[in-house]
Amino acid sequence: MLFNIDAEPVVFIIWLILATIIVFLVIYIVVLLLESKTKASDKWVMILILAFLIVLVLPIVLNAVTGVLDAIGGALEETRDAIDDPTNGGGHNYLILLAPVIGFLILLVLVKFLIDIPWDNAVWVALLILFVLYVLFTLIPELYTFIYEYVPE
Repeated sequence: MLFNIDAEPVVFIIWLILATIIVFLVIYIVVLLLESKTKASDKWVMILILAFLIVLVLPIVLNAVTGVLDAIGGALEETRDAIDDPTNGGGHNYLILLAPVIGFLILLVLVKFLIDIPWDNAVWVALLILFVLYVLFTLIPELYTFIYEYVPE
């Protein structure tokens, strides 16, 4: 029975658990080094919830934000094309490139309020998490390819 199921969801769940554990360990170690051992020990459940939210929910939210930015940018691009000749360059949709910035800001707010650390340490934790997420999503593209459909041109 176990071998009759589709392997794609099982592989995704395994990668999701592995990525959550990696992000949890990174956040835990950074909070341990920046704040204190007691803060990291007291907030380990919130750090685990934060790691799960970052790995699973943040790409879905960023996909929705990217879709909205793409629609707004597409409308602005068409307006620019209507004003100017499209063969001379016309408009370009650069608004979609704001999605990583919005993702960092969402990550910063999540770190600040879920772990309850000061803003200066939350910035460093969020930057390190963002770097780890880029590495994870580069090495394990199955974590985000099921939702990521907007690729900047």
